[in-house]
Amino acid sequence: MPRFLRLLSARARAPHPDRPQNPPTDDRPRRYTATVLLNVTTGPRGEALHLFGYQHGQPLALVEVLGDGPLVLTVDTSTIDAAANSVFIIGNGSFADSLGRSWPGGVRWVSIGDVLQITDPGGDVHYLAVASDTLDPVDAPTNLVPLLGSTATSHP
Repeated sequence: MPRFLRLLSARARAPHPDRPQNPPTDDRPRRYTATVLLNVTTGPRGEALHLFGYQHGQPLALVEVLGDGPLVLTVDTSTIDAAANSVFIIGNGSFADSLGRSWPGGVRWVSIGDVLQITDPGGDVHYLAVASDTLDPVDAPTNLVPLLGSTATSHP
């Protein structure tokens, strides 16, 4: 395995201690879907401020596949946190999801301050903010902005 993949795999996010896991009743993987909201907060000089973490109300851009709508990732795993870790790794360009979809070109990778929207097999939606070493539960975002033309993409 190339070194950068080993490092990326080693940086998988730890479960948040305050969030109970949803253990399956057996070991079979469950299907989770996810969309990624990239934090596009900038400072007065245009500098990216998302690396300071997500604050409710900051502008978030839904990741889209150009000309094909929102990117909905599918992962087969056993917990919300495992699904979020898989989405984080996919969002860093390392692998494709369970259906072969991969991270779109021209869109920055998932990092601190971004929000993962994970839908569990029962249809419940969970929002998790990427922090330096955890995935923190947050309220549903309220300030969604277009991806195109934002600081999260090289597309005009």
